[in-house]
Order: sequence, then structure tokens, then C-alpha cells
Amino acid sequence: MGKSGLPFVFVMLAVAIFANISGGLGIAEAAEPNVVFSDDFDDGDISDWTIYTSGSAEVDADDWFLDINSPQSEAARAMVISPTFTLDESANYNVAMKFGFEQPIHWIEVFRNQQINTVIDDSAGGGAWRFKCRYAGNNYLIMNLYPYALYDIEYKVFPDSNNYDIYVGGIWKKTCDCDPGGPTFPQFRMGDFEIGSDNYGDAVYDDIIITQPVDSDEDGVLDPNDNCPYDYNPGQEDRNSDGWGDLCECLAADLDGLEVINFCDFSVFADAWRETGAALPTDINRDEVVDFRDLEIIAYHWLSDCNWK
Repeated sequence: MGKSGLPFVFVMLAVAIFANISGGLGIAEAAEPNVVFSDDFDDGDISDWTIYTSGSAEVDADDWFLDINSPQSEAARAMVISPTFTLDESANYNVAMKFGFEQPIHWIEVFRNQQINTVIDDSAGGGAWRFKCRYAGNNYLIMNLYPYALYDIEYKVFPDSNNYDIYVGGIWKKTCDCDPGGPTFPQFRMGDFEIGSDNYGDAVYDDIIITQPVDSDEDGVLDPNDNCPYDYNPGQEDRNSDGWGDLCECLAADLDGLEVINFCDFSVFADAWRETGAALPTDINRDEVVDFRDLEIIAYHWLSDCNWK
């Protein structure tokens, strides 16, 4: 039975049964996100994009970027709508892209879907242009941008909280509220969409990529939101509200691998009592110490078959 002996195991079991101690977080590291849309325009083919122009406006793709040109001197407007793609619009996702523009530019839509709405205009004056997010018809400054530069822009979208973070050059700049509108999911648009207005601009876009976390266990809950991401548990049961699903706790408590929690598992656990360190098999709640919090989990799943999933 190990150095602690059977009486010690019984004592610990009794304590654990009457204690209601919650363990720490134990969510496994999620898998790499899925790419749900990407275009680097390297092939120069934009035939699958929907293009709208007026006057002498142009939308071109050469061997490295998408160029949307609405010249200032003409009554010309140009915009594009992306091809469709598969996106779970209720779950978090990221949009990354490169964006730049030439002088002069008055107004242009940098990116818009049903949640993101960002634009650039020349209201700053003095040779600077303002990169803004829009919400309910109002503009909110993100930062000033300058022509003849290519910026790395990333949007991290959180539908549950109805907002998104904007990063430029890998640095957080602003959190904006989601603004419903724009193309219906799953598409987005860019460019000078106000055909017939006095807006105009010449902007380039490159390396657009939209990613979303995977659902590794295919239980309908994406990995970052899944309390047991690699084992099927669509109900997300978590009786002690510690962020670690009951199924993962049960599997971790099966210390001898016999698929049932019994005295053999307690024997293994007793031999490791009060050990500390990272990645200990007996540290069931993964807080780097083998203690009563781990024992409480074992006691809860006593005689459970961990293959109930």
C-alpha cells in the first residue's frame, strides 16, 4: 500500500469527503487555431472577390497586395467584399492584415464585418491621418497613421463581451465595442464604400488572415472556452466551479490507469503526499502541490468509471 499505509488513506478519505475544497485551474493547453480565411494576393487573382467601382476607380491585385484606388480628382469610389468562409460568429476569432495608404486620402474603410468597423480619415491634419473604430455612427480614435507605411493590424474579437481589441505592430491600442452592420457573416468589406459621396482614397491590403480556435474534442465548445478541451463533454459539467471539467478531473484522478477510481489510486496518491513541483501525476488540480485539494477530487469521483464520456 505504500509508505503511508492503509489507515492514512482512510483518514484522508474521510477528511476529503467532509471537506468542500475547490481545486485550481487545470485546463489543458489548446491546439493551434484554424485558419478560416486567408489571402496574400501573391497570385494576383481576385476573381473570387466581389468588386464595386464607380467612375475611374480601380481595384487591382499585383504579385503581393490588393490595391483599392478611388482617386481624389474623380467622382470615383471603390470597395471589395471578400469571398465567403466558415466562421463561428458566436466564438472568439482574430483578424490580422497589413494596411497602408498613399497621399492624398480623405476617408476609407479599413475593415468591416458585422462586428468590426474601422476607418481612416484626414481629420487629424498636419500630415497625419486618424485610424478610428466606429460605433453607432460615432468615431473613436485608435491612433494616427501616416502614408507610405505598411502597418500590421490585428483585431481580437470577443462576441460574448461584445467588443474587440485592436493591436498595431503587435501593441495593444484600443478596445472597441462591436458595431453591428456591414456584410452578413461570413464576409467582410474594405475600401471606399460610400459610392457617390465625397470620400476617396488609395489603400493597399496584404496578408489577410482570419483564425479561430479549434474544437479538439468536437463537443461543440471551442478549446479556449472548453473546461476539458481534449475529451468530449458537451455539458461542461463542473461541480466545484474551478474551471476544470468533471471529466478531466476524473481522468486525472485515475492514477493507476485502470479506468476506475479505487483504493489503488489512493495508494499511489498517498505515496506522493505533500510532494511539490510541476507536472506531478498526482497533482490532480495542477497547482504544483499534492494536498487535500487533490484528495477532494479523488474522493468525489470514488468508484467512478472515467470512461463515462
